[in-house]
Amino acid sequence: MARPKKKPEPNKTIKRDKNIYAQNGYLYVVTSKRMYVDGVKKKKGFWTATHLEDTPDNVKKAVLIRDKLQNNKNAPTVDKNISISDFLDVFLDRKQRMISDTTYSSYFYRAKHIKEFFGDTKVRLINTQMVENFLDNLFTTHKLQVGSVRRIKVLFSAVMKQAIKDGITYENPVDEAVISKRLANECANVKNEYDTFFSFDEILFFLSKIEEHPLYELFYMTLFFGLRREEVLGLKWSAIDFKNKVMAINHTVTKGTTINRNNTTKTDSSNRVLELTDEQIEMLKWLKEREKGYRKDCASEYNDNDYIFKHSDGTLYYPDYPTKAFEKIIKKYPNELPQKITFHGLRTSCVSILVRKNWDVKSIQRYVGHKDIDTTLKIYAKVKAKEAFKGIAETMQELVPMKKYH
Repeated sequence: MARPKKKPEPNKTIKRDKNIYAQNGYLYVVTSKRMYVDGVKKKKGFWTATHLEDTPDNVKKAVLIRDKLQNNKNAPTVDKNISISDFLDVFLDRKQRMISDTTYSSYFYRAKHIKEFFGDTKVRLINTQMVENFLDNLFTTHKLQVGSVRRIKVLFSAVMKQAIKDGITYENPVDEAVISKRLANECANVKNEYDTFFSFDEILFFLSKIEEHPLYELFYMTLFFGLRREEVLGLKWSAIDFKNKVMAINHTVTKGTTINRNNTTKTDSSNRVLELTDEQIEMLKWLKEREKGYRKDCASEYNDNDYIFKHSDGTLYYPDYPTKAFEKIIKKYPNELPQKITFHGLRTSCVSILVRKNWDVKSIQRYVGHKDIDTTLKIYAKVKAKEAFKGIAETMQELVPMKKYH
Protein backbone atom coordinates (compact mmCIF):
# COMPACT_ATOMS: atom_id res chain seq x y z
CA MET A 1 0.00 0.00 0.00
CA ALA A 2 1.43 3.37 -1.10
CA ARG A 3 2.14 5.81 1.63
CA PRO A 4 -0.02 8.97 1.42
CA LYS A 5 1.77 12.19 0.49
CA LYS A 6 2.66 14.26 3.45
CA LYS A 7 0.66 17.49 3.62
CA PRO A 8 2.98 20.47 3.14
CA GLU A 9 3.68 22.44 6.26
CA PRO A 10 2.31 26.01 6.38
CA ASN A 11 4.71 28.54 4.84
CA LYS A 12 6.95 25.73 3.60
CA THR A 13 8.51 26.42 0.20
CA ILE A 14 8.40 23.58 -2.33
CA LYS A 15 10.28 23.65 -5.63
CA ARG A 16 8.02 22.71 -8.58
CA ASP A 17 10.33 23.54 -11.51
CA LYS A 18 13.41 25.59 -12.22
CA ASN A 19 12.88 28.96 -10.48
CA ILE A 20 9.26 28.04 -9.70
CA TYR A 21 8.20 27.49 -6.10
CA ALA A 22 4.97 26.76 -4.26
CA GLN A 23 4.14 28.43 -0.98
CA ASN A 24 0.84 28.48 0.91
CA GLY A 25 -0.90 26.79 -2.04
CA TYR A 26 0.22 29.34 -4.68
CA LEU A 27 3.00 29.46 -7.26
CA TYR A 28 5.83 31.99 -7.40
CA VAL A 29 8.56 32.70 -9.94
CA VAL A 30 11.95 33.53 -8.46
CA THR A 31 14.36 35.53 -10.58
CA SER A 32 17.69 37.04 -9.68
CA LYS A 33 19.39 40.24 -10.68
CA ARG A 34 22.82 41.63 -10.02
CA MET A 35 22.63 45.08 -8.50
CA TYR A 36 24.68 47.40 -6.36
CA VAL A 37 23.87 47.52 -2.64
CA ASP A 38 25.89 50.04 -0.62
CA GLY A 39 28.43 50.21 -3.43
CA VAL A 40 28.89 46.44 -3.58
CA LYS A 41 27.61 44.37 -6.50
CA LYS A 42 25.39 41.60 -5.15
CA LYS A 43 23.01 39.03 -6.53
CA LYS A 44 19.47 39.58 -5.25
CA GLY A 45 16.45 37.34 -5.67
CA PHE A 46 13.01 38.66 -6.58
CA TRP A 47 9.78 36.74 -5.91
CA THR A 48 6.96 37.35 -8.38
CA ALA A 49 3.48 36.17 -7.40
CA THR A 50 1.70 34.43 -10.29
CA HIS A 51 -1.64 34.36 -8.39
CA LEU A 52 -1.96 30.77 -9.68
CA GLU A 53 -2.93 27.90 -7.38
CA ASP A 54 -0.39 25.11 -6.93
CA THR A 55 -1.63 22.58 -9.52
CA PRO A 56 0.24 20.67 -12.27
CA ASP A 57 -1.56 22.60 -15.02
CA ASN A 58 -0.75 25.92 -13.41
CA VAL A 59 2.91 24.95 -13.09
CA LYS A 60 3.00 24.88 -16.91
CA LYS A 61 1.55 28.39 -16.98
CA ALA A 62 4.09 29.49 -14.41
CA VAL A 63 6.87 28.22 -16.69
CA LEU A 64 5.68 30.61 -19.41
CA ILE A 65 5.66 33.47 -16.92
CA ARG A 66 9.16 32.53 -15.77
CA ASP A 67 10.49 32.50 -19.33
CA LYS A 68 8.92 35.87 -20.03
CA LEU A 69 10.50 37.39 -16.94
CA GLN A 70 13.91 35.84 -17.56
CA ASN A 71 14.00 37.03 -21.18
CA ASN A 72 13.72 40.59 -19.94
CA LYS A 73 17.40 40.96 -19.10
CA ASN A 74 17.64 44.70 -19.66
CA ALA A 75 14.75 45.71 -17.41
CA PRO A 76 15.60 48.46 -14.93
CA THR A 77 15.50 47.51 -11.28
CA VAL A 78 12.25 48.78 -9.79
CA ASP A 79 10.74 47.95 -6.42
CA LYS A 80 8.42 44.96 -6.87
CA ASN A 81 6.02 46.39 -4.32
CA ILE A 82 5.84 49.85 -5.87
CA SER A 83 2.44 51.56 -5.82
CA ILE A 84 0.75 52.61 -9.04
CA SER A 85 1.04 56.27 -7.98
CA ASP A 86 4.81 56.02 -7.53
CA PHE A 87 5.25 53.98 -10.70
CA LEU A 88 3.30 56.57 -12.69
CA ASP A 89 5.85 59.14 -11.54
CA VAL A 90 8.65 56.86 -12.76
CA PHE A 91 6.85 56.31 -16.07
CA LEU A 92 6.18 60.02 -16.64
CA ASP A 93 9.76 60.92 -15.76
CA ARG A 94 10.99 58.55 -18.47
CA LYS A 95 8.46 59.86 -21.00
CA GLN A 96 9.32 63.49 -20.33
CA ARG A 97 12.68 62.93 -22.04
CA MET A 98 11.04 61.73 -25.25
CA ILE A 99 7.94 63.88 -25.79
CA SER A 100 7.01 67.55 -26.05
CA ASP A 101 5.87 69.46 -22.99
CA THR A 102 2.35 69.76 -24.44
CA THR A 103 2.08 65.97 -24.83
CA TYR A 104 3.63 65.44 -21.41
CA SER A 105 1.00 67.76 -19.92
CA SER A 106 -1.82 65.63 -21.38
CA TYR A 107 -0.18 62.48 -19.93
CA PHE A 108 0.22 64.19 -16.56
CA TYR A 109 -3.47 65.12 -16.24
CA ARG A 110 -4.65 61.68 -17.40
CA ALA A 111 -2.34 60.08 -14.85
CA LYS A 112 -3.98 62.16 -12.10
CA HIS A 113 -7.23 60.25 -12.63
CA ILE A 114 -5.43 56.92 -12.19
CA LYS A 115 -3.63 58.13 -9.05
CA GLU A 116 -6.83 59.49 -7.54
CA PHE A 117 -8.70 56.20 -7.95
CA PHE A 118 -5.98 53.66 -7.12
CA GLY A 119 -3.90 55.64 -4.62
CA ASP A 120 -1.27 53.41 -3.00
CA THR A 121 -2.52 50.17 -4.59
CA LYS A 122 0.46 48.06 -5.61
CA VAL A 123 0.96 47.66 -9.36
CA ARG A 124 1.19 43.88 -9.11
CA LEU A 125 -2.22 43.65 -7.38
CA ILE A 126 -4.21 45.53 -10.04
CA ASN A 127 -6.61 43.26 -11.92
CA THR A 128 -9.08 43.63 -14.78
CA GLN A 129 -12.12 44.08 -12.51
CA MET A 130 -10.40 46.94 -10.70
CA VAL A 131 -9.58 48.59 -14.03
CA GLU A 132 -13.19 48.31 -15.23
CA ASN A 133 -14.42 49.81 -11.95
CA PHE A 134 -12.00 52.68 -12.56
CA LEU A 135 -13.25 53.22 -16.11
CA ASP A 136 -16.84 53.23 -14.88
CA ASN A 137 -15.89 55.80 -12.25
CA LEU A 138 -14.55 58.14 -14.95
CA PHE A 139 -18.08 58.23 -16.40
CA THR A 140 -20.16 58.27 -13.23
CA THR A 141 -18.03 60.56 -11.02
CA HIS A 142 -16.06 62.72 -13.45
CA LYS A 143 -18.64 62.76 -16.26
CA LEU A 144 -15.94 62.28 -18.90
CA GLN A 145 -16.74 61.60 -22.54
CA VAL A 146 -15.88 58.24 -24.06
CA GLY A 147 -12.98 59.75 -26.05
CA SER A 148 -11.33 60.97 -22.85
CA VAL A 149 -11.89 57.61 -21.15
CA ARG A 150 -10.28 55.82 -24.10
CA ARG A 151 -7.21 58.08 -23.96
CA ILE A 152 -6.80 57.45 -20.22
CA LYS A 153 -7.13 53.70 -20.84
CA VAL A 154 -4.42 53.86 -23.52
CA LEU A 155 -2.05 55.60 -21.11
CA PHE A 156 -2.87 53.13 -18.33
CA SER A 157 -2.15 50.23 -20.69
CA ALA A 158 1.22 51.71 -21.64
CA VAL A 159 2.08 52.06 -17.95
CA MET A 160 1.26 48.42 -17.26
CA LYS A 161 3.25 47.28 -20.29
CA GLN A 162 6.23 49.11 -18.86
CA ALA A 163 5.60 47.40 -15.51
CA ILE A 164 5.85 44.03 -17.27
CA LYS A 165 9.16 45.07 -18.84
CA ASP A 166 10.41 46.12 -15.42
CA GLY A 167 9.48 42.73 -13.96
CA ILE A 168 6.92 44.18 -11.54
CA THR A 169 4.00 42.18 -12.94
CA TYR A 170 3.54 39.58 -15.64
CA GLU A 171 0.25 40.59 -17.26
CA ASN A 172 -1.55 43.70 -18.45
CA PRO A 173 -5.07 43.78 -16.93
CA VAL A 174 -5.91 47.02 -18.76
CA ASP A 175 -5.93 45.35 -22.17
CA GLU A 176 -8.64 42.95 -21.04
CA ALA A 177 -10.80 45.68 -19.49
CA VAL A 178 -13.88 46.76 -21.44
CA ILE A 179 -15.34 50.26 -21.50
CA SER A 180 -19.04 50.19 -20.60
CA LYS A 181 -21.07 51.05 -23.70
CA ARG A 182 -24.10 51.82 -21.54
CA LEU A 183 -22.25 54.39 -19.42
CA ALA A 184 -20.57 55.85 -22.50
CA ASN A 185 -24.00 56.45 -24.06
CA GLU A 186 -25.52 57.80 -20.85
CA CYS A 187 -22.72 60.33 -20.37
CA ALA A 188 -22.40 61.32 -24.01
CA ASN A 189 -23.02 64.95 -24.89
CA VAL A 190 -25.25 65.17 -27.93
CA LYS A 191 -23.21 67.29 -30.33
CA ASN A 192 -24.09 68.17 -33.89
CA GLU A 193 -20.92 67.62 -35.92
CA TYR A 194 -21.83 70.71 -37.96
CA ASP A 195 -21.59 72.87 -34.83
CA THR A 196 -17.78 72.66 -35.00
CA PHE A 197 -17.56 75.35 -37.69
CA PHE A 198 -19.47 78.40 -38.90
CA SER A 199 -21.61 78.49 -42.00
CA PHE A 200 -20.86 81.38 -44.36
CA ASP A 201 -23.79 83.41 -43.00
CA GLU A 202 -22.66 82.75 -39.42
CA ILE A 203 -19.15 83.97 -40.28
CA LEU A 204 -20.54 87.26 -41.57
CA PHE A 205 -22.72 87.64 -38.48
CA PHE A 206 -19.82 86.84 -36.12
CA LEU A 207 -17.49 89.37 -37.77
CA SER A 208 -20.18 92.07 -37.71
CA LYS A 209 -20.60 91.64 -33.95
CA ILE A 210 -16.91 91.82 -33.00
CA GLU A 211 -15.80 94.91 -34.90
CA GLU A 212 -15.28 96.83 -31.64
CA HIS A 213 -13.90 93.88 -29.68
CA PRO A 214 -10.26 94.22 -28.44
CA LEU A 215 -9.43 90.86 -30.05
CA TYR A 216 -11.05 91.58 -33.40
CA GLU A 217 -7.74 91.47 -35.31
CA LEU A 218 -6.69 88.24 -33.60
CA PHE A 219 -10.01 86.56 -34.40
CA TYR A 220 -9.92 87.89 -37.97
CA MET A 221 -6.38 86.57 -38.65
CA THR A 222 -7.26 83.19 -37.14
CA LEU A 223 -10.32 82.87 -39.36
CA PHE A 224 -8.80 84.27 -42.56
CA PHE A 225 -5.66 82.10 -42.50
CA GLY A 226 -7.04 79.09 -40.63
CA LEU A 227 -4.43 79.48 -37.89
CA ARG A 228 -4.11 77.29 -34.84
CA ARG A 229 -4.27 79.09 -31.50
CA GLU A 230 -0.59 78.41 -30.91
CA GLU A 231 0.22 79.98 -34.29
CA VAL A 232 -1.77 83.21 -33.96
CA LEU A 233 -0.39 83.77 -30.45
CA GLY A 234 3.10 83.09 -31.83
CA LEU A 235 2.92 85.76 -34.54
CA LYS A 236 5.80 88.23 -34.26
CA TRP A 237 6.55 91.48 -36.01
CA SER A 238 9.75 89.90 -37.30
CA ALA A 239 7.57 87.38 -39.17
CA ILE A 240 5.86 90.15 -41.16
CA ASP A 241 7.52 91.24 -44.40
CA PHE A 242 5.72 94.51 -45.17
CA LYS A 243 7.65 95.06 -48.40
CA ASN A 244 6.84 91.68 -49.96
CA LYS A 245 3.47 91.40 -48.20
CA VAL A 246 4.01 87.95 -46.68
CA MET A 247 3.77 86.46 -43.20
CA ALA A 248 5.83 83.53 -41.90
CA ILE A 249 4.24 80.95 -39.58
CA ASN A 250 7.34 79.72 -37.77
CA HIS A 251 6.85 80.36 -34.04
CA THR A 252 4.29 78.94 -31.61
CA VAL A 253 3.04 79.49 -28.07
CA THR A 254 1.70 76.37 -26.37
CA LYS A 255 0.43 75.52 -22.91
CA GLY A 256 1.78 72.39 -21.27
CA THR A 257 3.01 72.15 -17.69
CA THR A 258 4.49 75.56 -18.51
CA ILE A 259 3.98 78.13 -21.28
CA ASN A 260 6.30 77.19 -24.14
CA ARG A 261 7.46 79.69 -26.76
CA ASN A 262 9.32 77.91 -29.53
CA ASN A 263 10.68 78.67 -32.98
CA THR A 264 8.96 75.54 -34.22
CA THR A 265 5.51 74.59 -35.49
CA LYS A 266 3.30 71.59 -34.74
CA THR A 267 4.45 69.77 -37.90
CA ASP A 268 6.80 70.50 -40.80
CA SER A 269 3.79 71.27 -43.01
CA SER A 270 2.64 73.87 -40.46
CA ASN A 271 5.76 75.95 -41.16
CA ARG A 272 4.54 78.07 -44.06
CA VAL A 273 4.62 81.55 -45.63
CA LEU A 274 1.28 83.23 -46.37
CA GLU A 275 0.41 86.11 -48.70
CA LEU A 276 -1.02 89.28 -47.15
CA THR A 277 -3.57 91.54 -48.81
CA ASP A 278 -3.21 95.33 -48.96
CA GLU A 279 -6.00 95.64 -46.39
CA GLN A 280 -4.22 93.28 -44.02
CA ILE A 281 -0.98 95.24 -44.41
CA GLU A 282 -2.88 98.39 -43.43
CA MET A 283 -4.40 96.59 -40.44
CA LEU A 284 -0.97 95.42 -39.25
CA LYS A 285 0.48 98.92 -39.66
CA TRP A 286 -2.41 100.25 -37.56
CA LEU A 287 -1.66 97.66 -34.86
CA LYS A 288 2.00 98.64 -34.89
CA GLU A 289 1.15 102.32 -34.45
CA ARG A 290 -1.25 101.47 -31.64
CA GLU A 291 1.52 99.51 -29.93
CA LYS A 292 3.83 102.55 -30.14
CA GLY A 293 1.14 104.57 -28.37
CA TYR A 294 0.80 101.95 -25.62
CA ARG A 295 4.57 101.83 -25.21
CA LYS A 296 4.69 105.61 -24.83
CA ASP A 297 1.82 105.65 -22.29
CA CYS A 298 3.33 102.88 -20.13
CA ALA A 299 6.90 104.25 -20.41
CA SER A 300 9.33 102.15 -18.35
CA GLU A 301 6.53 99.82 -17.17
CA TYR A 302 5.88 98.55 -20.70
CA ASN A 303 6.84 94.89 -21.26
CA ASP A 304 8.79 95.13 -24.47
CA ASN A 305 8.67 92.10 -26.82
CA ASP A 306 8.25 91.21 -30.50
CA TYR A 307 4.81 89.55 -30.29
CA ILE A 308 1.93 91.16 -32.21
CA PHE A 309 -1.02 90.13 -30.04
CA LYS A 310 -0.71 91.09 -26.36
CA HIS A 311 -2.20 93.31 -23.65
CA SER A 312 -1.87 97.10 -23.82
CA ASP A 313 1.05 97.07 -21.35
CA GLY A 314 2.93 94.54 -23.49
CA THR A 315 2.13 91.62 -21.18
CA LEU A 316 1.69 88.47 -23.25
CA TYR A 317 -1.67 86.76 -23.50
CA TYR A 318 -2.11 83.55 -21.53
CA PRO A 319 -2.99 80.84 -24.12
CA ASP A 320 -6.53 80.40 -22.74
CA TYR A 321 -7.30 84.13 -22.92
CA PRO A 322 -8.58 84.26 -26.55
CA THR A 323 -10.38 80.94 -26.05
CA LYS A 324 -12.42 82.26 -23.13
CA ALA A 325 -13.07 85.58 -24.86
CA PHE A 326 -14.41 83.68 -27.89
CA GLU A 327 -16.71 81.56 -25.70
CA LYS A 328 -18.23 84.70 -24.13
CA ILE A 329 -19.04 86.12 -27.57
CA ILE A 330 -20.69 82.89 -28.72
CA LYS A 331 -22.89 82.73 -25.60
CA LYS A 332 -24.24 86.21 -26.34
CA TYR A 333 -25.94 84.92 -29.49
CA PRO A 334 -27.57 81.55 -28.69
CA ASN A 335 -30.03 81.82 -31.57
CA GLU A 336 -27.62 83.06 -34.23
CA LEU A 337 -24.40 81.13 -33.58
CA PRO A 338 -23.68 77.43 -32.86
CA GLN A 339 -23.16 77.10 -29.11
CA LYS A 340 -20.82 74.10 -29.29
CA ILE A 341 -18.23 75.81 -31.49
CA THR A 342 -14.79 76.44 -29.93
CA PHE A 343 -11.99 78.86 -30.77
CA HIS A 344 -10.48 76.12 -32.94
CA GLY A 345 -13.72 76.31 -34.93
CA LEU A 346 -12.40 79.51 -36.54
CA ARG A 347 -9.66 77.43 -38.17
CA THR A 348 -12.19 74.84 -39.32
CA SER A 349 -14.45 77.63 -40.59
CA CYS A 350 -11.62 78.85 -42.82
CA VAL A 351 -11.59 75.42 -44.46
CA SER A 352 -15.39 75.54 -44.80
CA ILE A 353 -15.18 78.86 -46.72
CA LEU A 354 -12.58 77.47 -49.12
CA VAL A 355 -14.61 74.30 -49.66
CA ARG A 356 -17.70 76.40 -50.33
CA LYS A 357 -15.77 78.28 -53.02
CA ASN A 358 -14.71 74.94 -54.56
CA TRP A 359 -10.96 75.15 -53.86
CA ASP A 360 -9.24 71.80 -54.31
CA VAL A 361 -8.44 69.79 -51.18
CA LYS A 362 -4.66 69.74 -51.68
CA SER A 363 -4.46 73.54 -51.90
CA ILE A 364 -6.59 73.88 -48.76
CA GLN A 365 -4.36 71.40 -46.93
CA ARG A 366 -1.22 73.42 -47.74
CA TYR A 367 -2.88 76.74 -46.90
CA VAL A 368 -3.94 75.77 -43.36
CA GLY A 369 -0.95 73.51 -42.72
CA HIS A 370 -2.68 70.18 -42.13
CA LYS A 371 -0.15 67.39 -41.66
CA ASP A 372 -2.06 64.98 -43.89
CA ILE A 373 -4.88 65.32 -46.37
CA ASP A 374 -7.23 63.07 -44.35
CA THR A 375 -7.88 65.89 -41.85
CA THR A 376 -8.78 68.26 -44.69
CA LEU A 377 -10.99 65.63 -46.33
CA LYS A 378 -12.98 65.06 -43.13
CA ILE A 379 -13.83 68.76 -42.88
CA TYR A 380 -14.49 68.87 -46.63
CA ALA A 381 -17.01 66.04 -46.33
CA LYS A 382 -18.81 67.71 -43.39
CA VAL A 383 -19.11 71.03 -45.22
CA LYS A 384 -20.41 69.39 -48.38
CA ALA A 385 -22.90 67.32 -46.36
CA LYS A 386 -24.18 70.41 -44.53
CA GLU A 387 -24.62 72.28 -47.81
CA ALA A 388 -26.34 69.26 -49.36
CA PHE A 389 -28.83 68.89 -46.50
CA LYS A 390 -29.65 72.60 -46.68
CA GLY A 391 -30.14 72.38 -50.43
CA ILE A 392 -32.28 69.25 -50.14
CA ALA A 393 -34.47 70.93 -47.51
CA GLU A 394 -34.99 73.95 -49.81
CA THR A 395 -35.82 71.68 -52.74
CA MET A 396 -38.33 69.68 -50.69
CA GLN A 397 -39.93 72.89 -49.47
CA GLU A 398 -40.50 73.94 -53.06
CA LEU A 399 -41.88 70.55 -54.12
CA VAL A 400 -43.87 69.70 -50.98
CA PRO A 401 -45.30 73.00 -49.72
CA MET A 402 -47.08 73.25 -46.38
CA LYS A 403 -50.46 74.84 -45.79
CA LYS A 404 -50.54 78.43 -44.59
CA TYR A 405 -50.83 78.98 -40.84
CA HIS A 406 -51.54 82.72 -40.89
